[in-house]
Amino acid sequence: MMSGHHVELLTLLKDHPFTKNMSEEKVMQLASISTLVRFFAGQKIFEEGEVHKRLYLIVYGLVALYFQIPTKGEFRFETIGSGEVLGWSSLMEPFKKTSGAVAVENTLAIAVDSEKLLRMMRDDPVFGSEVYRRIVMVVADRLRAARMRLLDIYGKAEEFKT
Repeated sequence: MMSGHHVELLTLLKDHPFTKNMSEEKVMQLASISTLVRFFAGQKIFEEGEVHKRLYLIVYGLVALYFQIPTKGEFRFETIGSGEVLGWSSLMEPFKKTSGAVAVENTLAIAVDSEKLLRMMRDDPVFGSEVYRRIVMVVADRLRAARMRLLDIYGKAEEFKT
């Protein structure tokens, strides 16, 4: 029999866009290696360069992504929220975070143990390929967001044409 907490976790996992069209079996396996976590507004989730072995699926709330610029300080390049993925680098060696993350408002997330997820992916290469495909989409979105933010700061695209 499943506890109420596990049923809630499973329901939230099934409803998250990252697991869309994933088999019931795989979603249940993900639930078995996941926990619900809450972050309070202003709470650092992880720092750039930190080895952090959790992949987060945001249920609600907002999280700012940032990196440090020498002599300038923290540069926030994107804010992500409900339905998005945080911490994709926990699935890529050397498992160091490519940015920092801080909760902008109270946030609920599903924390997936990335070491156990990587084991699942190795044991089922088709599943592993599908997870990596979904992660590549996340990375592409982050690159687009960073590029747009830089264009906002440094000028319009026409100014960069040679």
